Amino acid sequence: MEGTSGTKVLLSDPKVAIPALAVPLAVAIFVQNFNSMADTMWAAWLGGSAVAGLGLAYPLYAAIVGIGNGLGIGVAAAIARCVGLSDREGATRSAGQSLLLALAASVLVTVPLVVFAEPIMYAFGAGEAGPDAVAYGMPIFAGSFFVIAGSVMSGVLRGEGAARRSMVIQVAGALFNMVLDPVLMYGLGMGVAGAGLATVAAGALSLCLGLYYYVGADDMYVRFRIRDLRPDWPVAKEILCVGLPESAEYMVMSLINIPMNYIIVGVGDPNVVGTYTSAWRVGYMVLIPCQALSGGVVSVCSTEYARGRADLVAEAYRFTARRSVLHTFYLSVLLALLSYPIACMFTASDDISYLRDNMTVCLLCLAALLPMMSMVFVGSAFLQSLEHSEIGFLSSLIRNILMVSGYFAMAAVFRSTEAIWVIMAVIEVAGGALMAWLAKVYIGRFGDSCLRGGTGNTS
Repeated sequence: MEGTSGTKVLLSDPKVAIPALAVPLAVAIFVQNFNSMADTMWAAWLGGSAVAGLGLAYPLYAAIVGIGNGLGIGVAAAIARCVGLSDREGATRSAGQSLLLALAASVLVTVPLVVFAEPIMYAFGAGEAGPDAVAYGMPIFAGSFFVIAGSVMSGVLRGEGAARRSMVIQVAGALFNMVLDPVLMYGLGMGVAGAGLATVAAGALSLCLGLYYYVGADDMYVRFRIRDLRPDWPVAKEILCVGLPESAEYMVMSLINIPMNYIIVGVGDPNVVGTYTSAWRVGYMVLIPCQALSGGVVSVCSTEYARGRADLVAEAYRFTARRSVLHTFYLSVLLALLSYPIACMFTASDDISYLRDNMTVCLLCLAALLPMMSMVFVGSAFLQSLEHSEIGFLSSLIRNILMVSGYFAMAAVFRSTEAIWVIMAVIEVAGGALMAWLAKVYIGRFGDSCLRGGTGNTS
């Protein structure tokens, strides 16, 4: 049975278990990232204002996705710890609480964003792109529950080792989004609002498919029960001890783009934000191997953490760090070689073709920073596994504050977006090195605690 085989994977050699979980996750991330780029490429044919609108709304969309990803990581870690302790009841209760937390988070997000969408977008410096930014964002803000819950459901599946089924629900949602994009944007004449609506529909499909697995299949470790949808603070706390700092980290990484975008608009124009955002979407394609390996780390090492196997956690760190940096380096070289053709694709419209060289420089800077940036994801994953997500959050906060300061300094001194791209690379490289060091320190503390006969607490 897949549920049983999934838990056996979690309890196997990390050098086998992490790639086993990472491969289907990599497929899912690739399709999702390609889908994200497809939104922008479809919008490019609507003109520069549409691309800029997507770019300006993207930080808020990414923050919503970040909440879902953070809660998904939290429930995956909680369920994996239960697997390590052979606590099936605890895993089942965690799954139910994760959906309740998704609902609560979506209510907190939807109300203010729907009410204040227009003034928020114009506060970002949207200018002429304001109507497109609001049109794209409004369906996503209103349907945030489906965006968040789809990611949470994926985390539930990963937590019990059902990586292939997690992949299926994510890929199905992304493909559905890609099909709906041109139908809604052009077929029904909805423009960029169609892209936002397609995103919500994709999240709803992922959620429904995940629930189908648990309702229609008898081979899962976790069970969904109505009674587990009642508030249960001790169980919710187990999810939030990882999920809350991780959601906050994702939100910081997303929302920090707001002042960054404002600085970029001040130096260039709103269209530059669109190409900058597009360049980062390409960059995240390069980071797929490290993101996938990191996703595997959370489930596998949370299990080993619960079992007190510091030796296996340390071995997993060495294995994952080497492969993440190496794979990202190879793809970064390819990105550098293809930087100009990629820039051409995203500046196809005549009114933004003047940004082609600028986007090429941005892509080259990304190629330089991405190998070390991969350690941000790897280090954060190990800190999550050791129940120290707050350390990853603080590291991310420091890195992003430095990023805003660097952007401002380059804008003030050089009045050039190219200078901003260079400082971006320098700070991201330093941030990756910091996260790698922090992960190594806390893994060492976990090992020392286990040697003393403790519970593995690394505080």
